[in-house]
Amino acid sequence: MAQAGTLSDIKAQPNDRTHKGLSNDAQKGMARPGEIQRFNTPEAAACGSALKIRQRRHPEISPGRRRQIDDLAVEIRGTEPKLDDLGVFGPDVAKGCGPGPGVWFGDTVEIPLMSHAPDKRFDYRMGWLAGPQDVVVIGGPDCPAFEAYQRTVTGSVGLTYLNVDPANAMPRRATTAICLRDVNSFERLEGVVAGRMGTTLHAHLTTGTIWALASRLAQKIRTKVFVAGPPPLLSRRCNDKLWFGGVVKRLLGAGATPPKRAAFSAAALTRQVADLAKKWDRIVVKVPDSAGSAGNFVIHAHDVRDIGARALFKRLRDALPKNGRAPRFPMLVEVWDANVLTSPSVQTWIPSPEDGPPIIEGVFEQILSGETAAFAGAAEADLPRHIDDSLSTGAMELAMVLQRLGYFGRCSFDALVTGANSHVGAIHWIECNARWGGVSVPMSLVNRLAGADRAPPFVIVQNDSDPFRPFPFAAAVQEFSNLAPAPDLRSGVLFLSPNLMEAGTGCHFLSFGTDAKAAERQAKAALHRLSCSERCTAPTRART
Repeated sequence: MAQAGTLSDIKAQPNDRTHKGLSNDAQKGMARPGEIQRFNTPEAAACGSALKIRQRRHPEISPGRRRQIDDLAVEIRGTEPKLDDLGVFGPDVAKGCGPGPGVWFGDTVEIPLMSHAPDKRFDYRMGWLAGPQDVVVIGGPDCPAFEAYQRTVTGSVGLTYLNVDPANAMPRRATTAICLRDVNSFERLEGVVAGRMGTTLHAHLTTGTIWALASRLAQKIRTKVFVAGPPPLLSRRCNDKLWFGGVVKRLLGAGATPPKRAAFSAAALTRQVADLAKKWDRIVVKVPDSAGSAGNFVIHAHDVRDIGARALFKRLRDALPKNGRAPRFPMLVEVWDANVLTSPSVQTWIPSPEDGPPIIEGVFEQILSGETAAFAGAAEADLPRHIDDSLSTGAMELAMVLQRLGYFGRCSFDALVTGANSHVGAIHWIECNARWGGVSVPMSLVNRLAGADRAPPFVIVQNDSDPFRPFPFAAAVQEFSNLAPAPDLRSGVLFLSPNLMEAGTGCHFLSFGTDAKAAERQAKAALHRLSCSERCTAPTRART
């Protein structure tokens, strides 16, 4: 089944096995024998009129390769038959999108290590995807100026905001958990969805919490409630870099991901690092289910090769992320790729099988910051054709596996392209983001604003590492009034969330241009104005 992890096209291999282990939903999405799967639907509505899915890539997957994908899904399901089970939530909870209004939860608290960052809230960000009759549930300080801004830009004058955690207490609690467990918050949410048929819950990260909330709401309002995301166990597996790495190896070959190992204790971590340091120059230790490089730390082999097991054990133990608790295991130990040419992210939408195969919406080059390569933004990729094609094909095959396992909703795949140059480079798949994120939300917003026939160049900036003085959002809109987005989206800056700016911990915006270079120049100029104006005590280096 495994194919070489290079940029060369993947050749189909014959396989005549049947697929009795696949769910009925998965079998609906399978093409007829002998048919080449062609993905040419340019646009699809997803979860209401506000969210549009635009197909930007059209990879072709041969019948033989599709049978291999089906086989792998059967094998995975055989080891975890409950991977997509939703029975515990009751008959009135369903996966997918209902015909009624949406309720959007944008906080990132349920991602490990994110609950201790009070000023890095992105709750308002999901409001860019909401329709005029929808509800955006937030926590942290209210920002009426941003709410008015968001309603005006999207035209969603009826959009409702529901703050269930204005105190922003530490450690932070997920807004989904607050709505589920706090009587007053649940009653407020129930009040805004009662009497509406087909309510859909959307979360930045789909976990068991939002499924449990959907179950409780369905019981109270006595109508079906939908969740626009994967089943909770499958979501957890997909966001686990160790699990995903195993899927990549089985589908695309051992060379399609960097060498990696699991460490289930500090002693095992010491052994794994010592062993990899004998051969490789740099190693990274990761929290396998966190995001944005949280908890990651890089080890230079020359620093640890000769210090002995006891000293290495102490160094690693002290470096492990704790957040006031004992370190979490397992940890992921991975070889840090050298000669990285670019860090692309492939954005996909995985519909229900009866609605067609996965959709590749775009390939973006990520802007990474610091030694641990934290996400700092992105722009649409401009890669050699063979690299772009190989990324699209690999992402489509991975998404097809997940669809056959019962996945629904937003998903992206991060990779590295490594090598001396693009002609001899190799693709290493790094992680699956089984959630909304820093690229997919702005991309979907641009789709919404631009319409089906336009794709304006843009750059995403998410700077949450440089120091900024607190900047009230209303003042920011006034100061940047000369950079308000043009009607044709060929110039201007659009702010994506207010919290970083108001807390003085960063900024978060889209920059539009007549071309990619113009969008990038404008993004740099906007960062300079934000970080080097009289509000700052000293200039700071802008990352774009």
